[in-house]
Amino acid sequence: DGSKFIVKDGYENHPVTMVSFYGAWAYAEFYGYRLPTEDEWVKAARGADDDRAFPWGEEVGHAYLNYYHSGDPFEGSDGFSDTTPVGFYNGKTYGTFKTEDNSSPYGVYDMAGNVGEWTGNKPFGYHYRRIKGGNKGTYEIDARIWKYDNADPRYRAPSVGFRVVRDPQ
Repeated sequence: DGSKFIVKDGYENHPVTMVSFYGAWAYAEFYGYRLPTEDEWVKAARGADDDRAFPWGEEVGHAYLNYYHSGDPFEGSDGFSDTTPVGFYNGKTYGTFKTEDNSSPYGVYDMAGNVGEWTGNKPFGYHYRRIKGGNKGTYEIDARIWKYDNADPRYRAPSVGFRVVRDPQ
């Protein structure tokens, strides 16, 4: 609500959204974490394979990620999807909707589609911040590992969230 984080009823297991870069950074710092750098984000998504297009490999489609017109159970009649719960694309079947395991080589889920994620470093010479992973409002091809979006650090949207990392003690 601009001053504190509030979870909307029914979304307790969905990714956080509507948070600016500044809000994500402040949240991470408050809990002793930080936002991943773009390189760390890519490494977590790709693992040791420098050529894979998506965290799980080369295949793409509605069974792997939440994107525009993906046909997931959270999609409205207009083709726009709401967020899916964290870890939804895990190889299980929900009703008649079968998912594939979309985890990265390191076992990290949801690094493509659903919500784009703020990264912590600022590209040299830019005010904008990088967002990785595609989102529920873009096409599946926009979720490729090497793709990114830029946004003003004050930007907030229902398709942008974040994840945090912890440095070893």
